[in-house]
Amino acid sequence: MLSAKDLEDNEGSNGSPQIPCDSPISEVRGLNNLQLCRYYSRGSVLFVEGQRPRGVYVLCEGRAKVSIASAEGKTLVLRIAQQGDLLGINATLTGQPYGTTVETLERCRIDFISREDLLKLLDRDKRACLGVAQALSRKLSGVVEHNRLLFLSQSAAEKLARLLVRWCDEHGKRTAQGIRINSGLTHEEMAQMICASRETVTRLLGEFKRQHIVSLVGSAIFVRNRKALESVARC
Repeated sequence: MLSAKDLEDNEGSNGSPQIPCDSPISEVRGLNNLQLCRYYSRGSVLFVEGQRPRGVYVLCEGRAKVSIASAEGKTLVLRIAQQGDLLGINATLTGQPYGTTVETLERCRIDFISREDLLKLLDRDKRACLGVAQALSRKLSGVVEHNRLLFLSQSAAEKLARLLVRWCDEHGKRTAQGIRINSGLTHEEMAQMICASRETVTRLLGEFKRQHIVSLVGSAIFVRNRKALESVARC
């Protein structure tokens, strides 16, 4: 597993991105002069929980896993960050240590803005303030939905079904075989999202497959019967 610091000297290129990054602050004037664009390979750690904040990472392409861990080493995956997310924005604004660990799930293009530059930008540009407020609002909505999944579901099957339904909406692609979900997560990591064991996730996916709700092809999950999945999820 490589950290962002490990990759700084040998991964990607510096300077402003050639392709505009679709983020809540992408239209702010002068932003390109502040950003440092890099490409990161799968498994790169952008920052870790408890680390002093250097700045915000704008996810322009790809996806990343956002997680927290206990002192005993137990991990909870909070969400899958998508294109346009401002990673580390809370810590960057408050100056408190990063509250999560972020690891790329695939090759990603990421723009970095230092804390000093971001605070100066927010001080002079109302559009930047609005963009950050929108990003924080979207993040809060995601936290609410994840808490709903964890604490209002009555069984592991319901939790997993809710997670799959959410992924269908967030990044599912319609195909002849059903809605394709390619989360990039292992069964262990999926289990960490719903507070279950890897064995439970593997067993439940097998049951969904036997019921013709999903089919499994490599790392991809195809939702063949969304209505049946929503019934399990009690949506």
